[in-house]
Amino acid sequence: MFKRFVIFFLIITSLNSYAQFDSTKIASRVSSDLKLSYNSAMKYPGARVGLEMPIRLVQKTKIKNSGYQKIIYKSMFISGNLSWYHHTSYHDNIYFTVETGLRRTQKSGFFFDFSTGWGYSRTFIGATTYTADDNGNVSIKRFAGYNYAIFIISDGVCYDFSKTTTKPFSIFSKISILTMYPYNSSFYLRPTIEFGIIYYPSEFIVVKPKTKSIVKYK
Repeated sequence: MFKRFVIFFLIITSLNSYAQFDSTKIASRVSSDLKLSYNSAMKYPGARVGLEMPIRLVQKTKIKNSGYQKIIYKSMFISGNLSWYHHTSYHDNIYFTVETGLRRTQKSGFFFDFSTGWGYSRTFIGATTYTADDNGNVSIKRFAGYNYAIFIISDGVCYDFSKTTTKPFSIFSKISILTMYPYNSSFYLRPTIEFGIIYYPSEFIVVKPKTKSIVKYK
């Protein structure tokens, strides 16, 4: 699956290398972002797709007496994410989360983000499951599994190509912790690792976030 993801990433890169993306200004209306990643729970493979909608954008510019400018981009966003991973010989876990994130981007393109959110998880047992009634009749239970409420917290490091080139995407890596409840009447922690891309389409679910530009002289 990871090899397929890499091939898909290369195709997206080549198709959008000609796109124009102006990151030097804060627009009053911006497009939402699309996210695709390889999502691994420990050694178990999976995938994740998501939509990010910015709700606040801030550009901070520090100008020194020498004329040197340091620009930092800060953003707050909400995202909806559909994730899946396959736990060999145990279950498949499909979960949906709504998250709020903070992102800090350098002019060079490197950025860090942090997000938290809540969601719903449904697991599907990876083996034939049987049920028996009071009369001893046995039957196969299809789509056997469990429902969980989940809390997720994530921290990531990324590189935004649109800050230094005309390519409208970022690549990122992220570590997350899933907290699932109830799991045997307690909480269950599951770490996950992501590697993926965030694509910035020019017109897709356009929103109007709060914007602010700050200039400081030192």
